[in-house]
Order: sequence, then C-alpha cells, then structure tokens
Amino acid sequence: MVVLVALISIFFNGTRAMAQDPQFSQFYSTPMLLAPSFAGGVRDSRFSLNFRDQWAAIPGKFVTLSAAYDRNFPLFNSGVGFYFMRDVAGSSRLSLTNLGLAYSYLIKISPEWNLRPGVGFYFTQRSIDYSKLIFGDQLTSSPNPGSSVNPFPGKDGVQDVDASSSLIVFNSVFWSGATVDHLLEPNRSFTGNTARAPLRLSVYGGMRLVLAGIQFRPADESVSFAFHYKQQADFKQLDMGLYWYRKPLIAGVWYRGIPFFKKMPGSDAMVFMVGYRMNGFQVGYSYDATISKLGYQTGGSHEISLVYEFAITAKKKWAAVPCPEF
Repeated sequence: MVVLVALISIFFNGTRAMAQDPQFSQFYSTPMLLAPSFAGGVRDSRFSLNFRDQWAAIPGKFVTLSAAYDRNFPLFNSGVGFYFMRDVAGSSRLSLTNLGLAYSYLIKISPEWNLRPGVGFYFTQRSIDYSKLIFGDQLTSSPNPGSSVNPFPGKDGVQDVDASSSLIVFNSVFWSGATVDHLLEPNRSFTGNTARAPLRLSVYGGMRLVLAGIQFRPADESVSFAFHYKQQADFKQLDMGLYWYRKPLIAGVWYRGIPFFKKMPGSDAMVFMVGYRMNGFQVGYSYDATISKLGYQTGGSHEISLVYEFAITAKKKWAAVPCPEF
C-alpha cells in the first residue's frame, strides 16, 4: 500500500508539474479563465459556477472550483468581469487561488465580422501544508516523523500578481481566438528561489451549423465543431470536440490529448458532456474517461457547471460569439 501511495504521488506531481495550470473540461462555461475577451460576451449579465473532481478514486483531494460574474456594456462596446478560481491538489493540500478582473472591447470590422480583444489582471496565491507530506524516512520500519519536515526550509505560501491578454475574431458561424497567460511570470517558489510560471498559450476555435431555427433568434437545433490547443513550457495538448444542441438539451464529446505530440502521462481522455439550457439558465455535467495507461484506476473525473444569464436593463442587438456554452 505504501508503494502504491508513493507511486501515485510521484505520478500526480509529475503530471501537474508539466501541465502547470489546472484545466476544466467544460472550459466554455468558465469563459474568463479561457480568455478575458469573453468578459461581457452576453446580452446583459451572467453568473457562473463550476466544480471539478479529478481522479476521484485516487487518495487525496484533486478538486477545482471557480465562480464568476460578468456584464456587457454595449453603450461603451465593453465587457467587464470578475472571477475566482481555487485548485487543491493531493493530500498535501497544494493549492492555487486566483482572484481577477477581466475587460474586453468589441470592434466591428465589417457588417458580419467582429474582433474582441481582452486583458485580465489577477492576484494569485500558492500554498502547501507541509504536515501532510510523507517523506522517505517516514515509510521505513522505524519512522522518525519529524526528521524531514520539522522544520522545513521554506514558506507555506507565496503571493504575486499576474496578467493575461487575448483576441477573438468571430461572425455568426465561425470563431477563433488566442490567449497568452502568465505575462508577468509570477514566482511560485516556496523556498525563496526563483521558479516562475511559464507563459501559457491557448488557441481555440470552431464553427456552428444551424439545423433549425428562425433568423436573428437563438437556434433551436445546431451542431458545433471545436478545437483547443494548449502549450506551456514543454507541455503541448490538442483537444477536439463535437456538440449537438436541440432546445433545451445539449450533448457533446471531446477527445483530449490527440497524439500529434509526445504524450504526457494522464493527458488522454474521452470527455462526455450533457446539459440543459432554458430561459437563461443552464446546467451541465461531464465525465472524463481516462484512456491512457492509468485506465479505470483513476475513477475518471466529474465536472458540474451552472450558468445563469439575466437582464438588468433592456439590451438592443448584440454580437455573440457562436461558441458552445460548455
């Protein structure tokens, strides 16, 4: 059992070290984490809440929570949003907390095409509970619980500020965008050394085909194709997916970690999504079925999203990015 726990710890820490940042499968329901350009990308106002439980069968908590609010200000062609994200990884309670502000500006470049640049600034904090760590001398037949961890030559928390920028181009059918995060490269070292977060590049896009509906109104039925490419330091990942929407139901499937690049441990999964959307309210559930060597032993990953769009004031015609809601 001790060997199993040690191997799992090594695997998880290695994977997270390469991937660096937590990720949601339903990333379009956490729009400002994907790109600050999505801030205010609704008719009026939006609340969103997301929860992810990763590798449910592995000891320790690997959970991510996010909450956000954003609003559209069409008089100024602008959108503003606030968001919170917290990720807790493993029994050591290694955590990442971000609290940020996002701003976007809408530019019409033709009657059909739009640009939406955005910028985000956020406070970021990392912390760890050293008392929960297990060291080699604590796994021997005569353990000395205090020898490795007391005192530990490091801090239990570090804080910094960071920034991101993005640009989305879209019309009523196509969308494509890119985000660069960690522009300020915050220091994440607990020991006083320099361990800066590497820049993260995200490129995403897709198209939506309307199968049924009335012109100038939300579609009653549609199919969307989408992709999402991520690169951070040596980590590269390409995901591709398909959504089907028939009012009020949504279903989708993604292949995460298409092997165009050298595979990273645990990056391969099939993601299955179902959702319900009606009168501005939507709820979504997704399950990540691991198809790498870890297989069923991880228990997969579960994710739930809640989004509510509402109007504070009456809004006229607005330019919506045609991407899926999940």
